[in-house]
This record gives sequence, C-alpha cells and structure tokens, in this order.
Amino acid sequence: MAKKDYSGLAKTIIANVGGKENINSLIHCITRLRFYLKDESKANDEVLKETDGVIDVMHASGQYQVVIGNAVTQVYDAVMAELGGLPEGGEAAETAETAETKEDDGKNPVSKAFGNLIGFITGSMSPVVGVIAASGIIKGILALLTLPQLGALLNVKSTAYITVSAMADSAFYFLPILVGFAAAKKLNGDPIVAAVIGGVLTYPQLVTWGGQYKTMFSLGGFNFQFLNYTYSIFPMILAAWLAKKLEDWLRDHLPDYLQMIFTPMITILLVSAVTLMITGPVIQGVANGIADLINWVVSASGWIGGLLIGAFYQVLVIFGLHWGVVPLVAQQIAQSGQSSLNAIISVTMVSQGAAVLAVALKTKKKGTKTLGISAAVSAFCGVTEPAIYGINLRFKKVFISGLIGSAAGGLITGLMHGTMYGFTGSLIGFSSFFNPKNPSDLTSFYAFLLSSAAALVISFIVAWVWGYNDEMVAGKKVEKKQRPGSEAKQKSETLTAPVAGKVIALSSVNDPVFSTGAMGEGFAVVPTEGVVKAPVDGEVAALFETGHAIGLKTTAGAEVLIHIGIDTVMLKGKGFNVKVAQGDLVKAGQTLIEFDLDGIKEAGYDPTVMTVVTDKHDVDIKLPSVE
Repeated sequence: MAKKDYSGLAKTIIANVGGKENINSLIHCITRLRFYLKDESKANDEVLKETDGVIDVMHASGQYQVVIGNAVTQVYDAVMAELGGLPEGGEAAETAETAETKEDDGKNPVSKAFGNLIGFITGSMSPVVGVIAASGIIKGILALLTLPQLGALLNVKSTAYITVSAMADSAFYFLPILVGFAAAKKLNGDPIVAAVIGGVLTYPQLVTWGGQYKTMFSLGGFNFQFLNYTYSIFPMILAAWLAKKLEDWLRDHLPDYLQMIFTPMITILLVSAVTLMITGPVIQGVANGIADLINWVVSASGWIGGLLIGAFYQVLVIFGLHWGVVPLVAQQIAQSGQSSLNAIISVTMVSQGAAVLAVALKTKKKGTKTLGISAAVSAFCGVTEPAIYGINLRFKKVFISGLIGSAAGGLITGLMHGTMYGFTGSLIGFSSFFNPKNPSDLTSFYAFLLSSAAALVISFIVAWVWGYNDEMVAGKKVEKKQRPGSEAKQKSETLTAPVAGKVIALSSVNDPVFSTGAMGEGFAVVPTEGVVKAPVDGEVAALFETGHAIGLKTTAGAEVLIHIGIDTVMLKGKGFNVKVAQGDLVKAGQTLIEFDLDGIKEAGYDPTVMTVVTDKHDVDIKLPSVE
C-alpha cells in the first residue's frame, strides 16, 4: 500500500506550536514529538488536540510534547523535512500500523455476517486498488499519446506502446494472483498458496481454452467448460476463503512431518479443481451480470442517476458504506473496461475538495488554512476522507456545499453519458477518461472537463458565500468509519509482567499520556530489578537505539509497547543494554533489555515500567492483576 503522507499534519503541527521561528529544537521518543520552544504561550493547544493524527498535548520537562502514538517517527520525519536546518535528536524509527477505531459490535447476526462479507471482499481488494489505479492512469496516458488530434505521438503497433501497455495490463491480467495473495493475508492464510491458485486461473493454456470455452468434461448432460479468469476478482476471493478453511483442517488432521509438503499440495489441487469446475463459472457469471446491470442502470438513468449518485455518494463515505462500492467498480472495469458509476463518483471527490479549498482560502485561522489546503490536495488526488473528517463535516454547511456541487457535476456526467476507463478518479485521474480502444472518442473526457469545472465552481462559491465563515463554531471531530467487517473473530492472549516488582494500575503512573489511557490500556510495574523480559510470544516490531522502549507484535497480531521509565529518553541510552534486535522472534520470559535501575533513580527519573497494548487488532488481551 502507498506510504501515508504526513506533510499536511506536519505543517499543522508547526503552525500551531508557534511556527518555525518559535522552535529551538525537536526530538522524539516512542510516542511523542518533544519540542523545545522559545515561548510555549504561542502554541495553540486546542487546535492541536482537535487535529486528526494528534492524540494529546503535554507541557512537561521543559518540553512542549505533541503525542502522536504509533506514527511518531513518520510524523517526526515530516516535521523535520518542513523545518530544515533545526538541531535534530531522537531515536531510531518505529514502524507500526495506525490503529483503527473499533466500533461497537451491537449488531444482529445477519447484519454482522453481511458486514464481515463486505469487509472480507474490500479487505481483499484494498491492497490491490493502488496498482489498479496506477495501471488505469498509464492506460489513459497511452490513449492520450495515440490521439490523432495530438499527432498520434505513439503508434499502437510500436515496441514502446506494446511494452508500456504490458506494464498497464499486467495488474488486470494477473488480478487473480494479486487478489488471492491479498485475500489470504486478510484471512491469515497462506498467501503463497493462494497466489499459486491465482496462477492456475491465469495459466496461458487454460486462458486459451477459456477463450474457446473448451469442455473439460460432461456429466448428466451438463458440459463443464473452461473460462477466462484473467481480469476477474470474485472467483479468486472465494478460492482464497476455501483454501484457508482447507489449510486449517489439514493442519488439524495431518501429522506435523507431512504438513510442509502435503498441506499446500492438497490445497492447491482441490481448491483449483473446485474453482475451475464449480465456483468459478457460477461466481464469474453472477459478478459479470451485476457489473453489466450497474453500467446499464447508470447509463439508462442518464441525468437522474447522475444527479442522485452525485448528490449522495459522499454521504456513503461518512458511514463507511462506500467500501461496498469499491469492488463493484473494480469488477466493472476489469470485466467491461469501463465504469459509468466511477465517472460520477470521480466528480464527487472534486466537489468536496473544492468546498474545503474555499474554507482554506477564506479563513484567517492559520491551523484551519493549513489543514484545508492539504485536505483539498488530497481530495483532488482522489482521497476525500481528510477533507470530510477534518473540516467539511465539522462545518456541516461546507459538506452540503460539496454535495450541491457534486449533484451538478453528476447531472452533467449523466447527461453526456460519461464513463471511465480506469480506476483513479478526481482531477488526478483525468487520463482515465480517454478510451484506450478508441482514442479519438473524447465524449467522456469532455464530460469530465465540464462536470469537474461545474463541481469546482459551484462547490467553491456555495462554500465561500454560505458554507463557512470564521465566526462559525466547529462541531466535534468526526471519527473516520471503520471498514465494514474489519472486526475479525477475536483471539485471546495473556500478558505477564515484563519485569519483577509491584504491578500497579496504569492510571497511577506519573505521566498523563499513559495514565489517561491515551496510548491504550495496560499496566505498570514498579521494578525491583533491571531486567525486562517478553510478556508474551511475538516479534520485536520496534526497537529504539536508546534502549528505553521496545514494541512487540504478538503471535495473534496485537501490538504491545514496553516503556522503561518516564522521560528516560533523555538518558540517550546510558544504562540500557538491549539483548534483541528488531525482527527477532521472542518467547515469553526471554530477556529483552537489561537496565541500570539504580542509575535511572540517581539521574532523577522515575523507573516505573509501563506495558501498553497500543493496538489490540481484535485480540482479547488479559492483563495481570494489580497488587
């Protein structure tokens, strides 16, 4: 997946600590940016606390501390890149996933099952969306370069065209392999086995037979035929699920000494056969039928469909329901090479970007201006969540301004019967509106230009005149919705105390970042000896060179932080002896770090050892009892 861009957050933080001129130096620990400011009164605590990506703000130890959490290293790098020339400090990088907000699970079984299904499908597609989007842009650029109006800069039979076209087509052609790999990872299955099954579906000889509908065998008057599964999605998603179930069964029933060879062998043989003969033809037929039906409905409804979808699609984003549309659009493009629905969705991104841009240009508030500009850029690049959750929903009229503009843009797209030939939308996806099969047909590109212009102008003007002014009070920050079905079946693990001593409640620790639970739930130990041991089996996921903190990823997938002492980062590694390396697999009870307990006390620091579950990843964690 694409690396997250923290430049917008970095600019917001710099602006609200008083600007570059107010910063003497900056270091970071495992959770916080630690600023040494010339004048802390110039910092804007409230804006920072309400900024997406900031957990809290602290004034401690002569530092202005901005609590970031797991992404602190990435944010630190982004801040330093913006500042340039400042004295640097801090520790080695920590890499960890951004925690998702877990939603209440009060659902009935039917809705939960449906949510899990959608979650599995979208979780399988999410890692693939980036390459599909990139491939669509490449194909659009190729079509642009073959336009007669531009002098046909590339010949479709030239070596250069065919080579670059292969780069663009490969993601679609081998889509079953990519989807299978991603689906297996989502299920905690074997991604290599799933990828091999995807390879079976795209094997050249089988693809040729599929194009000819060659008969495999006949049974009771039914002919079982080969189909072409290149460019397909859903048959492989089911195949990955079947492979996971079969792998689990084989691991429970085969002797250990047979599993290495026979588990993948049996899984590949059986699942490939079932997919080719039964599930593949059925699912592919249904998926293609649904994709064609959606294209027909959107096209036939014309301006009415464009108006309604344009007006309300971004409302789906608020509730996280847009995840259910993503695989349908991908299937449309993979199966028919185009998507009328995606053409309308594209203009809704432009309109939300225009609305937040109006706020950014109109406001006199430095923090809002910085956040608004970065959110607008993100929306014009096809990602509207920063705009929606950062500003537009907090000033509801701004969000409505965007809906008004997207309704107008959708109406124009529908009237002109615009369609898209790639996945990437918004302004950055302009090349997706060129028809690769008929480059001289510019109808969809003209629809893109007119609808985007209408969305930009209308959303911007409405937001500027009616949607926002600096006297308006922002609503509470709206949390980004979790993808449906991402609440996986829970696993259970038990943490032991990582160091000898008295176990105390985390709330009693003399550091609000830990005691308030901002970093997550956990416990603390007042140590009686200086040896930290692994509280659970897992992998060393993060390790600071100063040795005062270590991050573990447990075997079940939870993320655990062990932090030795309070503000001990200031010791710069003195008194800490690390016994493991990042990436090492460790067992519960294995020594991780030795530290000089008396030395920490003599230096004037609190040696309390905090253990915090920074991200459960749906694992049921049992903590030791407080004494």
